Amino acid sequence: MQMLQFTTVKLSLCLIFGILTGNILHISIGISVFIGLSLLFLLGLEHRFAQNTHSLRFGFLVVLLTLAIGNLAISLTRSTNTPDHYSHFTVHEKHVYTLKIREVLKSNAFSDRYTAHVIAVDSLPVSGKILLYITKDTAIGPYEVDDEIITFTSLVPIRSLLNPYQFDYKKYLSHMGISHQAHLGVSRYLLRESPKTTLYGIAAKARVHIIKRLKREAFGEEELGIIQALLLGQRNEITEDTNTEYKNAGAFHILSLSGLHIGIILGLLHFLLRPLELFPRGKTIKLILIVLLLWGFAFLAGLSASILRAVAMFTFIAYALHLNRPTSHFNILALSLFFILLIFDPLLVFNVGFQLSYAAVFAIVWIYPHLRKYWMPKNWLLKKGWEIIAVSLAAQLGVLPITLFYFHNFPGLFVLTSLLILPPLGFILGMGIVVIFLALINNLPSFMVIIYDMAIRGMNDIIAWVSQQESFLFRNISFDGVQLILLYGTIICLRS
Repeated sequence: MQMLQFTTVKLSLCLIFGILTGNILHISIGISVFIGLSLLFLLGLEHRFAQNTHSLRFGFLVVLLTLAIGNLAISLTRSTNTPDHYSHFTVHEKHVYTLKIREVLKSNAFSDRYTAHVIAVDSLPVSGKILLYITKDTAIGPYEVDDEIITFTSLVPIRSLLNPYQFDYKKYLSHMGISHQAHLGVSRYLLRESPKTTLYGIAAKARVHIIKRLKREAFGEEELGIIQALLLGQRNEITEDTNTEYKNAGAFHILSLSGLHIGIILGLLHFLLRPLELFPRGKTIKLILIVLLLWGFAFLAGLSASILRAVAMFTFIAYALHLNRPTSHFNILALSLFFILLIFDPLLVFNVGFQLSYAAVFAIVWIYPHLRKYWMPKNWLLKKGWEIIAVSLAAQLGVLPITLFYFHNFPGLFVLTSLLILPPLGFILGMGIVVIFLALINNLPSFMVIIYDMAIRGMNDIIAWVSQQESFLFRNISFDGVQLILLYGTIICLRS
């Protein structure tokens, strides 16, 4: 298996396995630290006195140490190992909670929804996150990131899954470090004056400002919701019908601002900034500009978790393109995976979006070159069409087991959707960035608004038509963890 030739891939797999086993075994931090330090000491002795650092014993110690690091990383995130976590209080009893809004979620018919950090319980500083519901109040309106709320309430555990074919929302939240929720009625809380400003709050205010500017233009309501999702990671104004259509067409990933969008933007920047390579140190300047622009886009999109991990991943890929060494792609991807799990959050390994992003990218890098070789037409149009189909097939093979495991359905027309949507998606994203820039400086021409609105409406119409082909949508597929492993094993064997 080609990718296992790289040391970084092996270490990343060991780290993931260490996180997974640590999540099951629940080893205490003290024991984890002792095991890790002991292995580090033995590794140092082996390196000092062994004549061959490429020996089997040295490699075995490295594997054990990486497993121990993964176990320690997951142990540090566990609330039972965090002395100041709010769960150490009697959460079912009422306390005075100070909550800081971290993310604004999509509202339901009765409540505005948020994720919030618990920063104090009865004036004692604490840590931890909860899901927060606040009854809608038209006089006040929804709150923003960084707003702080003081309330006297109790916390309720997240409810368990009832239908085995539904997405397990409780498990999804637990892997984000959220295990409790609070429901606040009107006048059951106080808004704290002059809350502390964070970078997330600044990013959210910038995004709100952009959305207000876009709402001044003559975009359709549905089209504006899609624009916000594509370019700002804000899906709150997309209707449930549109969400369902994109899911049934196998295109829901288009609405989730993550690896696909950052990859397209990286490709556009790589192409547009290519003339810089003609100047002295131009390649280095180009790399620096690409990285700065990618992280600037992440800020523009509100610094959500999916964007942060996607931009971090594609920062490494941008460096791989800078090196211009094809064999470095597996190394760079594995290196980004390793450091994202250690620096950002080891719980990301359980995040569905994170799993889908890396599975798709690894599959494209690994499977796509071989699919492309099966047919190499001389006609330019046929060649590009086959490349799109090959990329779509490779990515879908990579994410298929995960999709079946979590969602228990499969859109049979995903290739058709990719063939119709992916070619213009680069244009839609590129033009969208220009539209936002011109809207911010109050210089957006009306003809550009009309063209962009028509482009988004056309994409929505295509998605709606594909989603109506019900006979190609396979639902309620029974698929468990063993089948997931077996299917990945089958894909690996077929590729090998």
